[in-house]
Amino acid sequence: MSAVIGRVLAAVAAGAVVLGVTPAAPAATVTAAVTGPVVLIGTGGLRWDDVNETTPALSSLQNADSIGLLAVRNVRATTCPIDGWLAVSAGRRAADTEADPSTACRQTPAPTIGTAGGTADVPRWSDYAREARSEDFDAHPGLLGETLRAAGKTAVAVGSGAAIALATPSSKGTTATVDHAFAGAVDGTAGEVDPQQLANDVQKAVALDPELLVIDVGAIRDPKERSPGEPKATGAYTSPRADQVARLDTRVGLVLGELPATATVIFASLADSGKTSQLRAVAARGPAPAGGAKTSYGGSLLGSRSTRQDGLTQGTDILPTLLAALGVDRPSEAVGAPIVPERTKLTLVGRLRKLQDLEQASTAVHPIVPWFFNGLVIAQVLLYSAATLALRRRREGADAPAAGPRRRRRLVALRRTAVVFACVPAATFLANLTPWWRAGHPGLMVTLAVAGFTLPIALVALTGPWRNAVLGPLGAVGGMTAGVLALDAATGSHLTLSSLMGVQPVVAGRFYGFGNVAFALFATGALLLAISLADAAIRRDRRPLEVAGIVAVIGVVATVIDGTPGLGSDFGGPPALIPAFGVLALMAAGVGVTWRRAGLIVLATVGTLLVISVADWLRPAESRTHLGRFVQTVLDGGGWTVIQRKAEQNFGILIGSWLTLLLPFAVAFVALVLARPVSWGVRPLQLAYDRSPALRPGMISFAVLIGLGFLLNDSGTAIPAVAATVAIPLLIAASVRALELDDATRLQAAIAKVRKSTARRR
Repeated sequence: MSAVIGRVLAAVAAGAVVLGVTPAAPAATVTAAVTGPVVLIGTGGLRWDDVNETTPALSSLQNADSIGLLAVRNVRATTCPIDGWLAVSAGRRAADTEADPSTACRQTPAPTIGTAGGTADVPRWSDYAREARSEDFDAHPGLLGETLRAAGKTAVAVGSGAAIALATPSSKGTTATVDHAFAGAVDGTAGEVDPQQLANDVQKAVALDPELLVIDVGAIRDPKERSPGEPKATGAYTSPRADQVARLDTRVGLVLGELPATATVIFASLADSGKTSQLRAVAARGPAPAGGAKTSYGGSLLGSRSTRQDGLTQGTDILPTLLAALGVDRPSEAVGAPIVPERTKLTLVGRLRKLQDLEQASTAVHPIVPWFFNGLVIAQVLLYSAATLALRRRREGADAPAAGPRRRRRLVALRRTAVVFACVPAATFLANLTPWWRAGHPGLMVTLAVAGFTLPIALVALTGPWRNAVLGPLGAVGGMTAGVLALDAATGSHLTLSSLMGVQPVVAGRFYGFGNVAFALFATGALLLAISLADAAIRRDRRPLEVAGIVAVIGVVATVIDGTPGLGSDFGGPPALIPAFGVLALMAAGVGVTWRRAGLIVLATVGTLLVISVADWLRPAESRTHLGRFVQTVLDGGGWTVIQRKAEQNFGILIGSWLTLLLPFAVAFVALVLARPVSWGVRPLQLAYDRSPALRPGMISFAVLIGLGFLLNDSGTAIPAVAATVAIPLLIAASVRALELDDATRLQAAIAKVRKSTARRR
């Protein structure tokens, strides 16, 4: 299967050449090597708020150099020191085997060194390789060492973690060695270090004149973050955090003092300090390669193309950074991008404030998200229940149902409430316009912020010139929801980052564009807008071609925003958007969806996806998004692994998330309440269909959208449920509005009948 897809992709690339599009080299562009040695100083568990006047060495890194935050999330919820070093080695997520107890971190094993500075064996390498094969991240521990050896670059490891990072596996992959290693006297977990011994080994390592020097200076293990299963009486937890930071500062100061002034230094905290996953400190100083032009780290924020966020990098960026500084091509197996200085006009105080905001927001939102989604599910179910009671309640008296003023008030209240509920998702992103994470009670503040932005969105939907149309609020809320997300994607995804329904930096899965939740909201909003505008055009007796054109324009714009690298950057979005809008365009124009037309829609979908993905793949490797990386994965024969991982993730979410319970409630509510006669004998949904000819095709296209979104995305199980949080409340509002208009018609008919009867009696 992968081979067939690979041939198709190659044909598309060849077609691009024929059409005059010159493809870039699939491998990363080689950058000029920096003048001095490249040095990686690795630690673990350090945050920038650990640094103060009592830590002069760390303060020197913070004050004079480029600084940022490192997302260290690896295979598991928290990252151990060994895991962090393995990520450097593999350029992908990789981890040690789980310890006993499962939440504990093993001590980083010291390499077996014959002669200081000579060849060393790395213990437990077979365990690391076996664990990498058992996971779904296609990691290849030892990639850095192999790449350096193939490029003829000399590298020296000082310390246990450094040996793991630079290890070169044997042909069978069961053992690994380092060409030049020093003990460093470092225990990467417990932090028990002889500082002077470490400094002496660094001095000897520098004397070997290596092109790359990797140093493990030990890790911080916070006693307050000790997992219940981890033993208390270990070196990792025998001293307070502040004391460990002070000792780390001493070691870092001694190491920096041994390095030449021309060195490019990357200082990175590669692991968590216990059971809490957080963003960690990263800094860089010295020359920095950038596309062949030498620049320098210093007085800036750090960033990378893999995050596209100033101040944010991730653990898988370390390998590409080291290779770029050495002038070596990044291998296609690596997924990160070089860490570069992002120039900014911010002062040091401003840069620290920026990083503090990023760290506080990511830390504060992470535990709130499950509560929010559980609350969202409960709120939606309560809305369905309230709507059921309101619509099933018996009419007052024996006259026409429109005669009851209490029922009219009840319907108006239900309609407005439903619209308010549909505005909440968009408000969760706008809430990030306020620094809610700085409050003493961030959960309360973000709730207030969401409520504060929900009300104006609802007011626009309920008071605009479209307010009286059945699908007016539906289109308004849908358009505003899609607009908020589109504008955010175009301006850097700042609202999406660390929002309740956005991407989470701590998880390190995505830092920009549309994740599955954002895609579900954006696509649903764009589709609802198209349904509303198409319906208005049909009711104004526009020609079928005009109606189809309106839908097509919105669909094309939505697909471009969702699929373009650097905007939505969504691989699984266009294959769901194009068929959904295609079905809506045909049906709204009164054209049936035959097998032939369905086939043309499928071909258009596949063709568009191939063009977008291959265009991204043709860019330099460090500039690709996950669209281009997937193409490379397919060409490398790993396409089936990705598909399998998506299916497994979907199944896991299906059986493990409360959010998935919302979809059966939504389907049951539509089928048993809106689509069936209410107590006074009418079908609310049918009334909406009768008054809005585009609504039925719209609901069919919505089913296509969420069905394909579910099947084609990893964690796609969340897409139908999230889409329902916007679509179903607005469908309730449309159905209730149709009931109100039907009541008005009945009332007018009743009044006319009374007047006619009175005239006859006269």
